[in-house]
Amino acid sequence: MNRYLVPFIAMLLVGCTANVKVTPNKLPDAYLNQPYTVDVVVTGGTVINRSFSSKTSNNDFKIIPGVRDSGQDNYNNLKINGIATTLEPITIYMYGETYGTNFPGAGFEQEYTIEVKANK
Repeated sequence: MNRYLVPFIAMLLVGCTANVKVTPNKLPDAYLNQPYTVDVVVTGGTVINRSFSSKTSNNDFKIIPGVRDSGQDNYNNLKINGIATTLEPITIYMYGETYGTNFPGAGFEQEYTIEVKANK
C-alpha cells in the first residue's frame, strides 16, 4: 500500500501545478535602425507584479507591461520595444511568478536572443 502512495501523491501534485507558458518561443529578427515591437504573452496563471523582473543586453530595448481594465500593470501581456543600433544580438531575460489558488503558484523564466540584421 505505501509503495503506491508516494507515486500517487507525486502525480497528484504535478497534475495540479499550474503550467505557465511564455509565447512566442522565439522572437523575430530585428533590423538595424528600424523600430522593433513584438508582443509576449504569459499564460497559465496571473503574474504577480512584484515578482516580475527583466534584463536586456541593449538599453534601447524595453519590456513594457500591458494595462488591466483596473489600471494596474499587466505582466501577462508584455510588449518588447526598441531600435537596434548595432549588429550585436540582443539578449532578453525575464522571470516571474504566478498567484496560486488551492495550490501554490508557479514560476517562469524565459530568455530570448534577437538577431540583428543589416537590411530588411
